[in-house]
Amino acid sequence: MRANIKYFILKFWLLFFFFFIITFMFIFKISFNDIWDNIKCLTLFQIMILLIIYFSISFFDVFLRKYLLWAMSARAKLKNLVLIHFASMAAHYSTPVKLGFPLTVFFLKRLDNIPYASGTSLVLIELFVSTSVCGLIALAGSLYYFGEKNFLLPIIIFVAGIIISYIFISKVSFWDRFKYIGNLVNNLQNSLKSISLIHLSAYGFLKTLEQLYSSIFLFVLCLFLGAHLSFPEAIVTTSSSFFLGSISMVPIGLGVRESSSLLFLQRFHIAMDVAISAVTLQRLFSTGLGFFIGSLVGAFLGIREIGSDK
Repeated sequence: MRANIKYFILKFWLLFFFFFIITFMFIFKISFNDIWDNIKCLTLFQIMILLIIYFSISFFDVFLRKYLLWAMSARAKLKNLVLIHFASMAAHYSTPVKLGFPLTVFFLKRLDNIPYASGTSLVLIELFVSTSVCGLIALAGSLYYFGEKNFLLPIIIFVAGIIISYIFISKVSFWDRFKYIGNLVNNLQNSLKSISLIHLSAYGFLKTLEQLYSSIFLFVLCLFLGAHLSFPEAIVTTSSSFFLGSISMVPIGLGVRESSSLLFLQRFHIAMDVAISAVTLQRLFSTGLGFFIGSLVGAFLGIREIGSDK
């Protein structure tokens, strides 16, 4: 039943997305003309700038994956990693489960002969680090903008929690008593053992830079829409919405990312019609464009695999 619901949401994700947008428009009494007036003011040059930023973020992610594979003593061609990146995105956005992860592991094996164990370790480390980085930025930014100014103690506690979790997962083995959790933690434990702490720290630092850089998209988009959103505010909004969408377990974070983004943008004094326009364009770029390119790449890889099997 749960899988059917996820499949329905992903199959009609655009319908659900616009349902959330229309709901917010109704609450804040914003018309479609207000949204359309904001969107149509974008020039072709501005759209090209947004496309360049979008693809540069994707290639940043690909280079980080290549570095992580190198740190794990595995080698993969950059061209293949680009193809795998977009193909996995299409799988994420078209299936009720995160099929992009096993698809990544499968194509790493097929295209670059990287063992399934190494591919699985790669995916688990990426998830662990990216979620930790976004959570830290979200916590720090939220406490700074919405909480008390004295926010160092909670940040220290959060960082300490990440370090303790790393040590705990790396060393403790009693999770075997719990079947599902035990398998998950043991896999993560083995993954962390496959990379040195120095390389893991370096990857975490680079992943933080990537997260900061990816916030440029929202920053520039709001600038093009005539709204003033500072770069630190864009970082907090992007990281928080991604983090909340990830831990919500909702397929592709649909509704959760939009709601949290709108909440932060409203808090940062962005007009709601501009905020909704920005969130709409951001989702269409990330999910819509990603799914389109990924589908083409996935079809290409599928045809190539069929040809190689023959």
